[in-house]
Amino acid sequence: MGLLDILKSIPTANELTGNFAEWLTKTYSSSFSDALVLHDVLIDGTCDNTSQIDLLMIGKKGIYVVEVKSFANAKIYGDVQRSKWTYYSHGKKYEIYSPLKQNKKHVEYLKKFLQDFGPIPCFSILTVICEDFKVSGQFPPNTVLCSSLPAMKRGIQSIAESHPEVWSESTQQEIFSYIKNNQHNGKAARIEHKERVISYKNELDRLTQQKQCPYCKTDLILRKGKYGDFYGCKNYPKCKYTLKQS
Repeated sequence: MGLLDILKSIPTANELTGNFAEWLTKTYSSSFSDALVLHDVLIDGTCDNTSQIDLLMIGKKGIYVVEVKSFANAKIYGDVQRSKWTYYSHGKKYEIYSPLKQNKKHVEYLKKFLQDFGPIPCFSILTVICEDFKVSGQFPPNTVLCSSLPAMKRGIQSIAESHPEVWSESTQQEIFSYIKNNQHNGKAARIEHKERVISYKNELDRLTQQKQCPYCKTDLILRKGKYGDFYGCKNYPKCKYTLKQS
């Protein structure tokens, strides 16, 4: 059975689970014949943090950093500038950390991880599979937000067509081998990563409850905006973190 047949056999996007979405994305990426693919990559970041990346596609024009999110029976709405997006599921409203900002952090960590190779062209590809997905605002450069796997493929192709080749096949292979050989492996490393993520999220919640910026650790200031009052970082415009007034 070909990939198109597999896609047609999926009744709805809502039936996808996270792991299956990642598997399907990995399979789909094989259609890019000039890319070397790594799946579920765990690398060092900054301040003893680690970064777990769903998919890396190392092409001749740079590295496509792919983040896959699958939410069954859910509607996701967000804003490019905001750290929290709205998640509606079964009549209830939740907040989730922006996958866009999450992947931005993945890109930052990856560039640091590969700093010995010089400037690394990276392209952020966010694929969110759910019932409805809308994001407002102007997307950052070299960033694609997709609501389906076919859209992800078109987005990657669009980026590839607008950028020059920067690496030879030997450089591609060298970077691929470096990531593969220097990433964290094993179940214990992934458990530790998840524990760090939980601890980090708890710290973010504590700071926001105390009306402090989770990035600058400075006080948030109540401001008036087009859509109502909100809290903004004291270091604006250097830091654009905002928090809705509860």
